[in-house]
Amino acid sequence: MTTEMEYEAKSLLTKEEYEQFQYVLGEKKPITQQNEYFDTDSFHLKHEKAALRIRTKEGKVVLTLKQQTDEGMVETHQQLKEADHALLRSGTLPEGSVKKAIQSLLPNQTSFYPYGQLITHRITYPYKDGLLCLDHSEYNHQEDYEIEYEGTSMTQAVEVLTELLTQQQITCKPAANKVARFFSTSPHFTDN
Repeated sequence: MTTEMEYEAKSLLTKEEYEQFQYVLGEKKPITQQNEYFDTDSFHLKHEKAALRIRTKEGKVVLTLKQQTDEGMVETHQQLKEADHALLRSGTLPEGSVKKAIQSLLPNQTSFYPYGQLITHRITYPYKDGLLCLDHSEYNHQEDYEIEYEGTSMTQAVEVLTELLTQQQITCKPAANKVARFFSTSPHFTDN
C-alpha cells in the first residue's frame, strides 16, 4: 500500500502541439496504460471529488483511490490479484488500504460498478526535478492530447509547465483531469 501526494499541472494540446513536443523532447515509444473507472450507482465518489480506478500497465494491476485536496491529489494505491479484480468487477471492494480509505470517505457505500475505460499512451521525460508526461488518451469515442508536469509542489508544477509552454509558443489550455473528462463524455453520467 502506498499513499502519496501528487502535484500536477496540465494543459490540453492539439495533435500538432503534441507532435511538436515529441520532436523537441525526443521521440520515445509510448507506454500504454488502461484505466477502468468505478463509482457507486449514484456517483458518490465523483460528488466527493474522488475517483476509483484500476490501472493495468506493463502487466501490473493497481487499484487507486484519488482524492482532490486544496494542495493537490492524494492517491492511495494497492496491487490487485486476479481474484481481487474479479471481485471489484462484481461490485465488491477487495480488502486493503483503498477499501479503508473509501470507508472513511463513504462509510455507508458498499457497492461499486465499472463505468468504462480510458486508454492512455504515455511518454515520460525526467524534467526539472519532476516528470513531464505527453499523453494521448482514448475514451468514450473521444481522443485528446495533453501535457502534464508532476512537480514537487503545485506552485512549482504550474511554473515549470507555464515556462515550457511559453518557450514553445503554445497557449495553455487548462485541462480537467482524465477521470473528469471520461465522465463528462460518459453515457452513464449527466451532471444536472
